Amino acid sequence: MFKTIQKVWRYIIPYKGLLTLTISAMLVVQLLGLVAPLIVKSIIDDYLVGIEKPWYETTETTDAVEYNSRFFQQETITDNSVSIVVIGTRYYFSEDVVVIGQKILNGTQLTILTPDNQTFTYEVTPLTRDEVFAFYQPSVEPLIWLIALLFIRLLLQILFTYIQRISTGMITVNMVRDARKDAVRSLQRMPMSYFESEPSGKIANRVISDVGGMMGLFSTIMNLLVNASLAVIFAYVGMFYLNPTLAFLTFIFFPVVYVWLRFFVKKLNKLAVKVNENSSMITAQLNEIINGISILQIFNFRKSIEQKFDHLSFDTQKEILKEQHLHLSIGWNMIRLVGALVTAFIVIFFGYGYLSISGVIISAGIIYAYNDYLSRLIEPVGTLFREIGNLQHSLVKSERIFRVIDGEQEDNALTTIPRYRGEILFDNVWFSYEKGHPVIKGITLKIDAGQMVGLVGHTGSGKSTLTNLLLRFYDFKEGDMGKIFVDGVDITTHPKRTFRSHIGIIIQDPVMFKGTIADNIRFGISSVTDEEAEKVLRDIGGDHLLDKLEKGIQQPVSRGGTNLSVGEKQLISFARAIVHDPAILIMDEATANIDTETELRIQKALEKARKGRTLIVIAHRLSTIKNADKIVVLENGLKVEEGTHKQLIANNGTYANIYRSQIKTRV
Repeated sequence: MFKTIQKVWRYIIPYKGLLTLTISAMLVVQLLGLVAPLIVKSIIDDYLVGIEKPWYETTETTDAVEYNSRFFQQETITDNSVSIVVIGTRYYFSEDVVVIGQKILNGTQLTILTPDNQTFTYEVTPLTRDEVFAFYQPSVEPLIWLIALLFIRLLLQILFTYIQRISTGMITVNMVRDARKDAVRSLQRMPMSYFESEPSGKIANRVISDVGGMMGLFSTIMNLLVNASLAVIFAYVGMFYLNPTLAFLTFIFFPVVYVWLRFFVKKLNKLAVKVNENSSMITAQLNEIINGISILQIFNFRKSIEQKFDHLSFDTQKEILKEQHLHLSIGWNMIRLVGALVTAFIVIFFGYGYLSISGVIISAGIIYAYNDYLSRLIEPVGTLFREIGNLQHSLVKSERIFRVIDGEQEDNALTTIPRYRGEILFDNVWFSYEKGHPVIKGITLKIDAGQMVGLVGHTGSGKSTLTNLLLRFYDFKEGDMGKIFVDGVDITTHPKRTFRSHIGIIIQDPVMFKGTIADNIRFGISSVTDEEAEKVLRDIGGDHLLDKLEKGIQQPVSRGGTNLSVGEKQLISFARAIVHDPAILIMDEATANIDTETELRIQKALEKARKGRTLIVIAHRLSTIKNADKIVVLENGLKVEEGTHKQLIANNGTYANIYRSQIKTRV
């Protein structure tokens, strides 16, 4: 947990100014919360219920209350004191100071039963409405000021709460943006093995959805560690100020809450992991459905896919419902119930006038203020139980996004190195994806600079693996053997990005990006002009493509190139490789999915492309490599034949059999 928080912290610290503003606003809000009950207590005890405090007869008429031609004040203390007693909704005058206790009125006789079972009797006189107002008159101006102070406090609380939420929102938005940028940057530097082990939809979910866990983690920490902690501290400041004895009594709840929370978190953590994992799998399966929608429709596989998706959704639903039941049974909902019961207890216990507990006088104002502070104390506990669920989900999501951000990274430093001559040597190469199951078995192959070499073999023979090793999509692991050299230098000498700076590739399924044809051709090289991109495309036979398009080289390309044919995308992909002017160019089944006419154009383009560079062509159609300087035949990871087209036909081996089968098929 703490390691994850430390990782999130590095995305918070750049915005320490906003963080300081957020914490300061929280502090002010909590201070204002501390003041509010004290103001209300003063209104109740000093002015509303304060009328029952002793009144002293005085000769001063200024700021005094006149009653029966006598003048009374509460500020000036004299020997002659009287009381105003409130019973129900009626007010009574007593010539004596009435003690605190249970009130029993019988006509004009008032009996007081004190907490220590003593009885006192007083004669009282009912007051008229005007007389009551007269005794309240000295309190009007102070009450107006206190109510105004409450209103100002409310306005300030609204203002600083707004500042707090805006600054918090700015931090979280910036955090998510920075984390997503780092995640995308990290994905581009991860080894290919990562993308083979993780579904693309699951990876996308981590960058899009799981990154929100960092935002949730920050918000939860701010609510729990800062806001809730401040709320507890200031609540206890108020409670100890009002009555230390009652404040100490509340500490007995903390061990109970701790044990309760430990049990709750243990249950919740298991559910949070399952819910988030299932959510990722839903995204991954949706990605598969969308990408394969045409196959699903053609083969009427919809019912089976729906059942599989429904099963996964149902499992996710069950885990979510379990989590909700946990919250409702022993989580934040139970805390709310406990808080309501505590409030009810306070109201019932202290609700009738004044009571004395262990010699401590409890007034109506103290009851109100204490109940307010106690609710502020219970609220953070409820927040803790409510937010602990968000914390667990946020931790799980944050850990998942950091597996991307802090995942295994390849050395992608880019430095300038001389252009390769293009001489390649595979020296006794053994390679396996899984230990003990080699797919390349002791291949030694020398390719001279400027040669065009064709790689031929059935599916699974190791053709693409060999070029992937040359491109360093995979590196040798424990149990692998051999080395690969370019111009006599081990390819692991330079960082991968530097090493690949003079290598290009054209794959079987060309990748198109949203933009224009020109954007896709100059991909990665902003200095290439539209005119240069158009010239390269025309040189390799793209005239028919450009001439039929209304906007030519500026024709928009949809995401994935869905508005272009496979052959057109392949021509653009070929032009992209030529623009980069690689010293070594690899074509991986580049002509497998295109029509004969486009293949002829690419064959002509190959003659131009091979000049000044080494060309490695993985070919399914052998007509593409008939003019190669060398053809290498692979079978089950072994090199079984090597030579020119004519030599291999004359040898009447594997290559000759494949070639004749293709000729027969065409006939």
